Amino acid sequence: MTPDVSGATELRLRAAVESSPSGLLMMDARGLIVLVNREVERLFGYPREELLGKPVEVIVPERLRAEHSGHRGDFLADPRMRAMGSGRELSGRRKDGTEVRVEIGLTPVATDEGLFVLASIVDITFRMAAEAERRRLEDELRQAQKLEALGTLAGGIAHDFNNILFGIVGYAELVGKDLRTPQGEADLAELLKAAARGRELIERIMVFSRRETTVRHAIAMGPTVAEAAKLLRAILPATIEVSVRVDEAAPRILGDATSIHQVLMNLGTNAAHAMPEGGVIEIALESQYLRDSVARSHPGLHEGPYALLTVRDTGSGMPREVLQRAFEPFFTTKGKGVGTGLGLSMVHSIVKAHEGAVELTSVPGMGTTVTCFFPALGLTPAEERAAAGEPPLGEGERVLLVEDELSLASMNARRLAELGYQVTAETDPELALERVRAHPDGFDLVITDYLMPRLLGVDLAREIRAVRPDLPVMLLTGFIENLSAEAIGAACVRRVLKKPVTLRELAVAVREVLARAPAG
Repeated sequence: MTPDVSGATELRLRAAVESSPSGLLMMDARGLIVLVNREVERLFGYPREELLGKPVEVIVPERLRAEHSGHRGDFLADPRMRAMGSGRELSGRRKDGTEVRVEIGLTPVATDEGLFVLASIVDITFRMAAEAERRRLEDELRQAQKLEALGTLAGGIAHDFNNILFGIVGYAELVGKDLRTPQGEADLAELLKAAARGRELIERIMVFSRRETTVRHAIAMGPTVAEAAKLLRAILPATIEVSVRVDEAAPRILGDATSIHQVLMNLGTNAAHAMPEGGVIEIALESQYLRDSVARSHPGLHEGPYALLTVRDTGSGMPREVLQRAFEPFFTTKGKGVGTGLGLSMVHSIVKAHEGAVELTSVPGMGTTVTCFFPALGLTPAEERAAAGEPPLGEGERVLLVEDELSLASMNARRLAELGYQVTAETDPELALERVRAHPDGFDLVITDYLMPRLLGVDLAREIRAVRPDLPVMLLTGFIENLSAEAIGAACVRRVLKKPVTLRELAVAVREVLARAPAG
C-alpha cells in the first residue's frame, strides 16, 4: 500500500502553521481571509470562524481602513516579499475594539488558484513598552550626566569666583576704616551686601548641583521679597510692570534668604520670557492656614500655618504637555541660547529643601501662576538680631598665613595685623612648610588656603602635623570637592572657613581656634 505522502505533508504544514509563535494570516487577491492560525485568534480575540471569508480590514482600526485598502491594492499590483521589520509599525483592531501595535511581514504566494498573500503578524506592544522604558532611562541618564557636568563646572569656577569676592570683601573693609562720611559708609554697606549675596549664590549653586542641604535660619521673607522685586524692576524691560503685595503678618520660616531670592528671580525672569510684548508680574507674600484636606493634595505638606509666595503673570501660559514637564531639569521651550531649562527645576528643588511644595497652574493665553508653600516656624520668638559689636582682637599671637594669590595674602595679612596678630605671609606652601620645620615653635596658628599649586592646604596641614602635632591649622577655601570631615580631621584642621570671609567672621574663628586646648 502506497503511503499518502501529500496527506502527511499537509498535516505537518498545518501543525507548523498552528504552532508558529507569529500570527499567520492568508488572504486572497480580493483581500478576503482564507487562513488564520491560533496566534491570530489570540492576538485579535476572534475565533477563526468569524474571520474566514471576511475582508482583512476587519482587523484594521476603522480610522485606517480606507488607507489600508489602498496599500493592499498597491501591493497586489506589484507583489514582492516584504520582510518582517522592513515596513511600518501598524495598529491592529481587536474584537473588543481596542488597538494593538503590530509588525507585519508579507509574502506573495502564487498558486493554481491565483495569487495569495501570507502575512506574518507579531505583537510588538511589550517591545514598544520596553523601548519606551529604555528611552526614559536613557533620558534620565543624560539628565544625570548634565547635572554631574553642572556640578563639576560649578566646583571649577567656585574657587576662583570666591577668591574674587574675598578680595572685594577684604579690601572694602580695609577701605571702610578710612571712610568717615555717612554716604561713604552707606555705599560700603551696599558693596559688602552685594559681595555677601554673591557668596550665598555660589553656595546655592553648589547645593543644587551636589543635591546637598544648606544651613537654614529663622527668617522673615518680607525683606527678601522686597529686595528681589526691586532687582526685577531694574533688570526687566519697561514694558513689564512688577506689582508687589507683602503681608507684614506673614509668618517666619526656617530657610535662607538667598534661596528665596533665587526662587523669585527665577520665577520673575520666567514670567518675563512669557510676555515678550509686555505685561504684569504680580508678586504676593501672604499667610495661610492649610487644612488637612488641602494639605493632602500636596505631597509632603501637613495641616498648619504656611507662608505663601505667589508669582502670577499675564503671559502666554502653558499647554498641558508643557505643564507636565515644567519642573524637569534642562526642559525648556525657549530658543537656543535663551534659557537653560534649570529655572523651574531649581525653584522646585529649593522649595522642597525647605520642606514645602510648589503648585503650578497655567492656561494657554491666560498666564501662569506659581505658588510656593513654605511651612511656618512652630515658635514665634522675637526677630533674631545680629550681634553688631566690635570683632574680638588678638593678643599678639603669631600667625603663619599661606595664600598663593599675592593680593589676597597682602589683604589678609593687613586684616590680621589690625586685629592684633603678628603675621607672616607666604605665597608658596612649600616655603611655608620649611618655615615650620625650621622653627616648629615659631607660630601659634597656621591659616592656609586649600587650592594651591604643588601642595594643597589639607596636605600642608598633614605635613605640619608631622612636625608639630599641637599647632592648630585653619583652612580657608572657596571650594572643597570630595573632602570628607574625616580627612579634614586627620589632617589636624581645626576649622574650615568658606571664602569670602568678613573681618568679623575671621576674627571670631581665629579666637575660637586659639582658645581650644592643644591637640594631644
